[in-house]
Amino acid sequence: MKGSSDIGFVGNIGRRFLLRQQYPLCRKPLLVLAMLTVLAIFVFLQYSPVGVSTAHRTRDELGPGPAAAPVGMVGLPERASEERRHVAPVVGGGIYNAVSHKRLYIPERRYVHFDLKGAPPKVSYMKQVFPLLREAGANGLLLEYEDMFPYEGALTSVRAKNAYSKEELGEILEAAQQNELEVIPLVQTFGHMEFVLKVPDFRHSRETDEHPTALCPSRNDSFTLVTNMIDQVVALHPHIRWLHIGCDEVFHLGYCSRCQQRDREELFLSHVTRVARYVREKHKRIPIIWDDMLRQISVDKLRQFSVGTLVEPMVWTYVKDVYRFVSYSNWATYGEIFDSVWAASAFKGAFGETLTVPNAKMHLENNEGWLEVMSEQHGKFKNFRGIVVTGWQRYDHFASLCELFPAGLPSLILDLLVLTNGAYTNALPTRFHSMLKCTHSRTQMDLESDPFLWQKGYGCFFPGSAVFRMTQTHSEAIKKARDYLMDVTVSKAWLTDYNIRRN
Repeated sequence: MKGSSDIGFVGNIGRRFLLRQQYPLCRKPLLVLAMLTVLAIFVFLQYSPVGVSTAHRTRDELGPGPAAAPVGMVGLPERASEERRHVAPVVGGGIYNAVSHKRLYIPERRYVHFDLKGAPPKVSYMKQVFPLLREAGANGLLLEYEDMFPYEGALTSVRAKNAYSKEELGEILEAAQQNELEVIPLVQTFGHMEFVLKVPDFRHSRETDEHPTALCPSRNDSFTLVTNMIDQVVALHPHIRWLHIGCDEVFHLGYCSRCQQRDREELFLSHVTRVARYVREKHKRIPIIWDDMLRQISVDKLRQFSVGTLVEPMVWTYVKDVYRFVSYSNWATYGEIFDSVWAASAFKGAFGETLTVPNAKMHLENNEGWLEVMSEQHGKFKNFRGIVVTGWQRYDHFASLCELFPAGLPSLILDLLVLTNGAYTNALPTRFHSMLKCTHSRTQMDLESDPFLWQKGYGCFFPGSAVFRMTQTHSEAIKKARDYLMDVTVSKAWLTDYNIRRN
């Protein structure tokens, strides 16, 4: 059976060969049509723009809009490209964002927040840091002065003893301009006004006398105080487009006798919109506010006060799961009310009021979480302006210091590289080491075993690196002291509270 099968097979082949010799291909229209179709597709893909990889096309060819963004922005982005939304493909698998074939969103503005209400950096230090921030992909600054601004006149008592002079402030702004970092000043105008309300001259403007945190919006002199602050800040920032007026965490609202007669939401919105109108009408600037006080307010109430035409919200949360605190319904509301919106993440000052060094792993996860949310939500808005990476020096004006800026710089650089690239890639550690002038082996990062970047950053020599290394020394000393106390008081039972009391 096997032999006959083979003979039949050979015979079939021979017959097919003879048929092909007798009947040319033109007698096979379906085969010819298929071959011509394949050839046409090949030629089309070879010479048509459709077949050109976006990685090799110019930005002009890509055109405007989300799909027209520069691709794989690992290096320093061009200034001109930042006036449009950015969507780029992931260049490699990330340690936390492991999506390898998904197009991710690159925010057009990547600003760094300087919280100056505790251990403010010297001007000379800022001049060293600004070029590094720009190299990492930052293109702007959010400067929160508090009492470091050189207030004068009726506000002289507000300024700190070590406040920047007008000349020093001018140097900071000049250095920012030289590094193409656009500046947005932040003036608190409602909550977190401890630095003003603690001063005896302005005690009467508190919402509650025992808590110098929030301004009473029902007093006329409160508005005078706020506008005086705004006027002085804008006067020394003549080229700004935006002014951040704070308005977050107004915890004490509706407590005084006059405010108790009004609805709390209306109290908040009436004050915010009054200040915003002042900024727009007198100074022709766009006011920004933190969004947290808006999250529970209805669309109808927001429309009633025309909030969407007056301010741009800066949506902030510092956790990995952004939707945990800013829900889908919040985004739906914001999409109905606002044409433009900002995001705010953190590189330090968010996971413990007494920390000395930030957990870079948690902050990276927060920024990667924001990349995903911006990718999903930017279509709801005419302008998704960008993201501000915040770095809090302390939780409020009366709190102790948390991570200092130099201790958080490695975390900041890592976050900026990821935001500028659209995802964590295997190329980023090399750039990280180069920018921070690290001398040791450039191996891949392992934030699971090194969440504070002590192993990666110990041999680096960036501005303030000695402070960063000191945090590790401090942490080790604290651990040794605690281990010793545990050993002699509990583990070996010699110096327990019981023994001390009884002996």
